[in-house]
Amino acid sequence: MTTFPPRTTSPSPAHPGLSAPAADWSPACVVFDCDGILMDTEANWARVQRAVAQRHGLAYTDAMERAMMGWSAADVATAIADAAGADRALVHADVLRTEEETLTGQIVPLPGALETVREFAQRLPVAVASNSTRTILGVKLEQAGFAPHLSTWVSSEDVAHGKPAPDIYAEAVRRLGFAPAEALAVEDSAVGASSAVAAGLVVVAVPSVPDGDPVPAHHRVASLTDPAFRVLVARWLG
Repeated sequence: MTTFPPRTTSPSPAHPGLSAPAADWSPACVVFDCDGILMDTEANWARVQRAVAQRHGLAYTDAMERAMMGWSAADVATAIADAAGADRALVHADVLRTEEETLTGQIVPLPGALETVREFAQRLPVAVASNSTRTILGVKLEQAGFAPHLSTWVSSEDVAHGKPAPDIYAEAVRRLGFAPAEALAVEDSAVGASSAVAAGLVVVAVPSVPDGDPVPAHHRVASLTDPAFRVLVARWLG
């Protein structure tokens, strides 16, 4: 059976353990992940990966789906191409084409997502940092109604390295005009949270797979409608 190599998802050595920030800390800006936090597109992304893998003769397993959760299209294409002995550029084009074809009608905001983004945006600059490609990310945010509330969004094509490298979060905070330590990140995956931790942001984890890889974070909540998260928002915006 073909397996894909695991990605490093643990915090950087500079962050061997994370504790909650000071009680009086509050964010100057907020950066949200997209898939799995703002909208329910994770299942569609898994279908894309499965379709492309199978077209290249690979048996796509649940373990592979978990391993590639949060990966960029470029990283998925590289893994499939390496495992199948295929041309990476052709596989990458296949991934992008398949995602675009299957995206229509699949963009569903998660409960509380639009309301949360709007609430923060009324008081603070808000950005999105995603491993999606630039075009696909724009389509998602526009169609789901998030775009008008965002100051900027950063895709995997806007930086040298996608998540779990810190580049995407570092660029989002830079565009918003603040230092990483002043920024809040909201993430669902170990890959994405590791990126935000490595960039120096305070992280709230909303794990989309409760029994998946551990998600490094300063705070953990069950959802954006979780009373525990609402307490944090009230403290930060109060």
